[in-house]
Amino acid sequence: MILKYILTAYLFINLIFAHKVVENLDLEKFMGKWYVISLIPNYFEKGAENAYDYYKLNDNGTVDITYKATRNGKIKTLRQKGIISSESNARWKVKFLKPFIPFFKAPYEVILVDSNYTYMAVGYPNNDYGWIMARDTMIKNETYNEIIEKLDKDFNYSKGSFQKVIHNYKID
Repeated sequence: MILKYILTAYLFINLIFAHKVVENLDLEKFMGKWYVISLIPNYFEKGAENAYDYYKLNDNGTVDITYKATRNGKIKTLRQKGIISSESNARWKVKFLKPFIPFFKAPYEVILVDSNYTYMAVGYPNNDYGWIMARDTMIKNETYNEIIEKLDKDFNYSKGSFQKVIHNYKID
């Protein structure tokens, strides 16, 4: 019975605090490697360096997501599966495959992407987490500050909540 209430509360919170997402996300352009520039970290990402996500669109419409980063000099990998919403291809639910986390699908909301698909931001309901990502390990400070301003103004993220990720070498 308790599980039923927890799941209901989880779904309610996700509906209430969901962000406006990118319209007409071009999934083909979106796929590939995105380096994490800054983030509001979760447990797995805290203290990680050289972080990136790699997205691969499957024939069945799901997305294979591989997150890699280094922590204490060791490469860490997280494998996930993105399930694209029927209402918008910029809104996904993400299942954790390795390590496996049963009964949980994290919300994934593409809330910003530039026209050339060189940088983007992913939001999370209630702004508990967030990610700024780019096709390279660095973006111009001016561009970064514009993204932070937009996340603050349009999505109510706190400017100081994002932490930059160190990229001192690339991992495969």
